Amino acid sequence: MEEGEIKLKRVEHEIQEDAMSNSWKDEFLVIVFTLPIWVVFIEAFINPDVSMKGAMKALQAMPEWYQNVLFILVLVVFGLKTIVVKFADKMLGTKPKDEEKK
Repeated sequence: MEEGEIKLKRVEHEIQEDAMSNSWKDEFLVIVFTLPIWVVFIEAFINPDVSMKGAMKALQAMPEWYQNVLFILVLVVFGLKTIVVKFADKMLGTKPKDEEKK
């Protein structure tokens, strides 16, 4: 890597870090999208007629798009952006940027 590229990467990283440190929108989205999960599992604890197996079945019955969003949220929360990009490429049927350059 050239010195200019390294400086550019540092600046990009600092900008992303600043943007993330002052933002609650990520946390808000996590709360909103995990709310149905909380409801399902809290119901399993409160209502004796609903078991954990029932809660898991309820999760499996949720739409595929919702399950995909939860999967992506978990990856993003743990900082696995590369996997998110690969997952999006697979879901959308697009080629990764590395393959387009070849």
